Amino acid sequence: MAMVIASIADGGAYASISPFVTWRSVVQATGPYICANVKTDVTAVYTNNNYTGAMRGFGSPQVNFAIESMMDELAEKVGLNPLEIRLKNGFETGAVTATGQTLTHLVSLKEVLTKAAKAMDFEKKWKACRSAAPHEHRHGVGLACSYRGVSLGAEGTDAAETIVSVQTDGSVIVTSGITDMGQGAQTQMSQIAAEVLGISMDRIQFLNTNTSRVADSGATVASRGTIMGGSAAKNAAEKVRTTLLEVGAEMTGQPANVLELLENRLINKKTNEPLMSFNELAAACFDRGRPMTALGWHHSPKTSWDERLGHGDAYFTFVYGANAAEVEVDVETGKVDVCDFVSVHDVGRAINKGMVEAQIYGGVAMGLGYGMLEEFEIESGIPKQANFDEYLIPTSKDVPRIKAIIVENEDPAGPYGAKSVGEPTNELAAPAVVNAIFNATGKRIYEIPANLERVLLGHKLTRTGKRGSEQKETGDADSCKIKS
Repeated sequence: MAMVIASIADGGAYASISPFVTWRSVVQATGPYICANVKTDVTAVYTNNNYTGAMRGFGSPQVNFAIESMMDELAEKVGLNPLEIRLKNGFETGAVTATGQTLTHLVSLKEVLTKAAKAMDFEKKWKACRSAAPHEHRHGVGLACSYRGVSLGAEGTDAAETIVSVQTDGSVIVTSGITDMGQGAQTQMSQIAAEVLGISMDRIQFLNTNTSRVADSGATVASRGTIMGGSAAKNAAEKVRTTLLEVGAEMTGQPANVLELLENRLINKKTNEPLMSFNELAAACFDRGRPMTALGWHHSPKTSWDERLGHGDAYFTFVYGANAAEVEVDVETGKVDVCDFVSVHDVGRAINKGMVEAQIYGGVAMGLGYGMLEEFEIESGIPKQANFDEYLIPTSKDVPRIKAIIVENEDPAGPYGAKSVGEPTNELAAPAVVNAIFNATGKRIYEIPANLERVLLGHKLTRTGKRGSEQKETGDADSCKIKS
């Protein structure tokens, strides 16, 4: 068995971060599947188009769309359903990736696949939709899965710093260079610090990021906020905790190893006897001149990568996800409605389940826009979409009910076993929907977004109404129409 992948990335007029985006594409281009013989060529080229930057997923949504579409085509050829072929060929613990990396952590690919399929009742619906009688409105279900390298990996040095400072009144100030853009990084780092110090969240004040005044935490990219910033926060809080317990032992005459910080108090963990409040303990530390501010530092585990050969351990750990979608296709108009959606992600450990669910909902919505609506066309270096009336993004009416399923297999690489969730949630909606359209209509869409024209005609129309150039002529437009 072999896999050959060739990809060209339009980098625009400047290299910008194209080398880093395409590096991740190379690593993940073959998907989470065992394949002994692989050749992958990803080339970024200079053009007279807009230069490109980072998008949620950073090189993986593109290759995931290709590989997950291909897996459904292969399933069709060998007489398997989409779930069966993925379970037969998917990674397990101990598997070797296309770059030669042995996966020593707990690989949960088949767990997330099985949960997504069960929640969607996938196999039953897939078979029913496949054999349904022709109708103007057809239903279909689709499946897609992925593995994603956590944080920067072998792309570069990966480290973060966080400062935790206990004040005389028992309040705690946390600062970090990890920027909160709405993903909840500040809340999660605050939760981690509060957990270590045994205090309630209302005692934590997280100072807004000012890069001239905070410790260097690296860029807020690569879904590394929790695993890197959170680990640094845990390290800093543990240093302060050590001081608190030492002073507590001095004051109570009890060994530090029997003391615990819990619920804003110092207690004897063997008897659960409360010994003093956190406020009293903090004040005592200051009275004794003990340092109550600590710099936390975390460096990612080492990776081993041969840049020339494109071979080695690309990332220190991976996350796994699976999406299942149900669609209704109007074969007369090409309109596609997503009726139901299941998104399953193994996040290691959910520090804040509400925020993890929110990441999943937002990622699915963004992925649906990527796969069905959003299109940025450039002609002779000039963008055609000048405003949002032409660049369509999903609204509340475009997003279906989403069932978010959180899988927790703790990973020692992260704080309390946490890994990442931000970008993986955007990788799978597009291929899941396109595979569902195929199940409904028997028509394979090779380019996204899967808008009315591509679903109905199989190609994109120009503004003059003429056939676009994305497919070779194989007959008139009617010959491309979905047969009902």
